[in-house]
Amino acid sequence: MPSKRNVSYHAYNAGSPMNNRKLAEFDRLLPVWRRGLVFAMGGWTRILTSGGEVPRWMDTKRFPGWLSQRQWDSVTRQAKGALDSWVELRETEFRRVVNGSSLSSDMKRELYDINRRHEWWKPEDDEAHRMARRIIKHLRKQVPFPRMGRCRTMSMDGKIARVEDAVNAVHYRWWVAVSTLDRGRPIRIPIIADPRLEENLAVNNETLANHLQATHTPEEGWTFHVMTTSPKATPRRTGEIIGVDWGVKSLFATSDGRLLGLELYAWLSERDTELETLTKELNRSHIPCRESKRYRRLNKRIRDHVTNEVNRLLNRLGEQDIKEIVVEELDFRHGGLTRRMNRIVSRAGRNAVKCKLQDLQDNKGVTVTKVNPAYTSQECPNCGCTDPRNRKTRDLFRCICCGYTLHADINASRNIRARRSRRDGWRFIGRKQILATLRNEHGERCSHPDRHRDGDTSPRVRLPHGTRKRHRRSKLLME
Repeated sequence: MPSKRNVSYHAYNAGSPMNNRKLAEFDRLLPVWRRGLVFAMGGWTRILTSGGEVPRWMDTKRFPGWLSQRQWDSVTRQAKGALDSWVELRETEFRRVVNGSSLSSDMKRELYDINRRHEWWKPEDDEAHRMARRIIKHLRKQVPFPRMGRCRTMSMDGKIARVEDAVNAVHYRWWVAVSTLDRGRPIRIPIIADPRLEENLAVNNETLANHLQATHTPEEGWTFHVMTTSPKATPRRTGEIIGVDWGVKSLFATSDGRLLGLELYAWLSERDTELETLTKELNRSHIPCRESKRYRRLNKRIRDHVTNEVNRLLNRLGEQDIKEIVVEELDFRHGGLTRRMNRIVSRAGRNAVKCKLQDLQDNKGVTVTKVNPAYTSQECPNCGCTDPRNRKTRDLFRCICCGYTLHADINASRNIRARRSRRDGWRFIGRKQILATLRNEHGERCSHPDRHRDGDTSPRVRLPHGTRKRHRRSKLLME
């Protein structure tokens, strides 16, 4: 669905008790839709990799006759949305690579400019563009362009999926007229919408949009979502500013001293054991994990639980007197879990937090600020000492310079909150430069910064004048 600058979008689950004939029409449409997505994605990527500016829409008049003109418009928009998401993530990764490099400041500045304009493949022969092409080639090998041939969702806009009020029907309030492969013969499917939909339409100034998302999964068959629109909320001008750190034993740690989601890690550990046992059984039976219904159901259960927990906790923050939330770049890898579980949780967690933070910003007026999290777990908020030995254990932070002690996740969240005052949240500088700046600032505060780096971890206490000599004399008398 095309996005508008001052409009917020909401999706609601919708059931549809269709008969077998209408289900068969959706089954016929999906493989052709996927074929169209692959074709459209090829067109978009050719424009991007040729160095040209990617337009907002694509002329589909000369496209193959697999789909109608209106269906092609929806297909190209869906493919464009997937490519935009890919480009946004690669922009972040590109900036991270440049930040951590040893390139000169002038070269980094040129690369940042190229990255901001997404001109990675622009056919220029200068050194900066050649370096940009090398970097994006490396990133593209790690994460290729979206493979639309595996897509299970058809995103249909108002040209081919028109939401209508019921005329003569009694049991269903809304019907959707959907274009099929048989031109001029649309099907009409009833919609049983989420109970929250009618409430929000009446109370929250939402408007039902002509848009339908149809998704097919082996476990649930066809599921549907209807969309609504509403004006974006005005940013809050009063309230607290809190920093949020993604913890290990707790899902979120806030700068005001709260640990949220303490039960999630224990629940994930139990599911991790189940997942590992099931994976071993499937391997012994030579059954691919993707073909196992038990494996897919367990994966879905984990993803749904993480998503619900994220939404519940962030909704709680959105209901409080908070005007700004300062966060780090998303990373949901949990120590102590297997690689497979970390992959599942990381994907589900990143997507859930990203969507919910965007929802808080659009619908609650909470400003979301991102910062560079480098060394926030090692920095002391009291004296500024940054050293890996400050992190005594996973949960304990104790400064080797001033002795400041705090829960490690809460300490990181306070450093994240403080980093918002840095220029651009230090998002466009590398880890080495951040560490050098932090240590220089600490050196100005502490009279003996080198003493802590050389291995002496005991805090220095300045004794009154003459005390040290008397202490040495008494020690000699005792010997």
